[in-house]
Amino acid sequence: MDWYVGTEWEDKSRGLAKKVLNLQFRDMEKPTTASTVQFSVNKKCANLGNRASSYLTNDESSTYPTQHSLEMGTSVTPVDCYLEILLQQFLPGETAACSIATKAGERIEFELKLDRIVKNTQVDKLNAAETYDLALRLKESGVATFKAYPKFAFDYFTRSAKLLITYKPFDKLTKKSNGINGSTVEELFIQIQTNLAACFLQEKRYEHVIYVTQFVETAESPSEKSIYRRALAYYHLKEFAKAQATIERVAGYEDKREFSKLRDNIAASWKDSNAHYKEVVQRMFS
Repeated sequence: MDWYVGTEWEDKSRGLAKKVLNLQFRDMEKPTTASTVQFSVNKKCANLGNRASSYLTNDESSTYPTQHSLEMGTSVTPVDCYLEILLQQFLPGETAACSIATKAGERIEFELKLDRIVKNTQVDKLNAAETYDLALRLKESGVATFKAYPKFAFDYFTRSAKLLITYKPFDKLTKKSNGINGSTVEELFIQIQTNLAACFLQEKRYEHVIYVTQFVETAESPSEKSIYRRALAYYHLKEFAKAQATIERVAGYEDKREFSKLRDNIAASWKDSNAHYKEVVQRMFS
């Protein structure tokens, strides 16, 4: 495998790069997006600054190499999410110099060795119950990253939704045949759609919020979060009648702070909108 040493890999869109330094060849199987691996960090990380990581450090007092176990899809900081992507390009026994480009123009530099693949899950071979477990893992990682790193949360939620959507219609799934009931899968899918709605609201993509919360119209008892996010999107789209009708789905919404505030905003904006419309009509025919 001498030809492999020196091989370079780069993902320009994410600013990731690695160069192979050494390879103790074992097999040609690389980790997947759902694998569990053991790896080593061989030396202090350069230019990490105060960026959070569960694996990399710029601490001079640490003893290297440091060994770690990682289940793909569980990282909750940008550096560690990128580290997962880099490790998926390694062969077992490979050592490589890695780097992550930052917005400030720096390169976070570190050296990794993939010691072994503990579990190399092939996503396309998972059954319904196993797919559910993976989707749940990704969804939980999205929830954990949403507040500090919403773009990474969005990626987790999207990946999770794509896994589950392949099993639609969910009512065809049964515990006996598939290892999980369709209602359980649908419940998680709706939670993920509600999470995606929060991401779209942050980005002011209100039409997308309406699309991913369509279930609110047909679900027997949708969550208050999903109702609120759908109503808020209608409000920003100036569809005030739909916004008001949506919040009225919640019993006693007048006594709930967020809903009460949204109701007041809808009423005020609706009034202003009607007044503006009347003024425009008067000008047209005066």
